[in-house]
Amino acid sequence: MQYKLLLASDGSDNAVRAAEFVVELLAAAPAIKVTVLAVNDIIEKMKYYSPLRSPVVLEEVEIFFKEKTREALETTMEVFEKQGIKVDGVTKVGNPARVIVDYARDEDVNHIVIGSRGLGSLKGIVLGSVSSKVIQLAGCPVTVVK
Repeated sequence: MQYKLLLASDGSDNAVRAAEFVVELLAAAPAIKVTVLAVNDIIEKMKYYSPLRSPVVLEEVEIFFKEKTREALETTMEVFEKQGIKVDGVTKVGNPARVIVDYARDEDVNHIVIGSRGLGSLKGIVLGSVSSKVIQLAGCPVTVVK
């Protein structure tokens, strides 16, 4: 049975650090199968914002944000490419925490790695964070990288 690791990424500096952490893990266990997942929630939110409900405007916005999600994925995947490591990349649309957890469950992922935004405790409580929600909802171990 192959060990599957899911690296959730938004293309941020923290996501790149999480990718670097996974590269270190792969040095010790190169047989791990890694998938990088980038999720965009803006497109879903835009559908409910009335000025953007026009099909033409919504289509242009959707194209723009899909490209931004793809760029986030590519930024993270470059960390692996520079080391000659092959990983899979996936983009999805929806609530990031829910999509990450659902993907991990559907793909029988053994471990999730995600970057921390480094929010202070009050901001973390008030706003919540994707990493906190993933920790709460995931059915497998989660590593949060600062």
